[in-house]
Amino acid sequence: MRNLIVVLGLLLAPAWADEPYKEYTPAEHFEPHVSGDSQLTGTYRYWKDPTKLDLRLAGHPDDSWKLNWKHLDYPFNKEMHAGHLALDRGLVLFNKLNRAGTFKNCLVMYRLNGQYETTLRGLRTHFPAYRTDLRRVAGLEEVIEHCAALESETLQNGSYDNSAVSIYIASQSLGMPIKIDVSSGPLREAWKRGERLFHQKVGRNNMSCASCHVGRVGQSLRATVVTSPYGDAAHYPVYRDRFGITSLHIRFAQCSLDLGFNALKPGSPAYTDVEVFLTALTNGYPVSVPSERP
Repeated sequence: MRNLIVVLGLLLAPAWADEPYKEYTPAEHFEPHVSGDSQLTGTYRYWKDPTKLDLRLAGHPDDSWKLNWKHLDYPFNKEMHAGHLALDRGLVLFNKLNRAGTFKNCLVMYRLNGQYETTLRGLRTHFPAYRTDLRRVAGLEEVIEHCAALESETLQNGSYDNSAVSIYIASQSLGMPIKIDVSSGPLREAWKRGERLFHQKVGRNNMSCASCHVGRVGQSLRATVVTSPYGDAAHYPVYRDRFGITSLHIRFAQCSLDLGFNALKPGSPAYTDVEVFLTALTNGYPVSVPSERP
């Protein structure tokens, strides 16, 4: 029976599943925009407008997942939590790093032509981005680490201080929609690799990201109800009440361990590719930090 399932999986797999020693979850058609969730889970109508959430769903254990946890996004969760403290810490660190103005200049050099922007506003909405200085696609936290190193400071990707600076920078784009273009060039290539990795089965449990975030949406898994992958990147880095401040790559590492797979280092090319894929699924949804998740 297992051999039959493997054969069917390979037959149903997309064209990029050409390695015979790897298995893939059958691929869905993903739109690089948050509205694509209308077809995947049908929950988009419940959370597409952050200003019109039906918070009655949040108080019902069988229905709260339909909000995709958006009731814990800023500004709905106005209570003080550790995400707000990280935001304050990020401001202090940013001002320290940017004494000469060069840290900010390094951050905003994100466009392909290398031209500087004059403000942090909107910066978060364009990441991940292709960096001419790094010659690769990079997430915001990787760029923070790179730019801090140029100031002779260490802000390791995935660390509390790196995530704190990321939250502060993201807060300057609060309410602005994510908008990365994966239609061509390096970001298109990263999108394709990320989609492939999202469906690739790994670890002792022989599962992929899609095994849960497509096949088990709405079901309870390890005391947490699985939600849609759409719209999920807008609130990172996020405060998780069990794990503290968590960047998206640290979340990937946690999921890797849950799948029985060795976690990769934050900033690794594979994690960045998945970040591009998930961020494209968040296109059109507003940045929301600091946020909280279970």
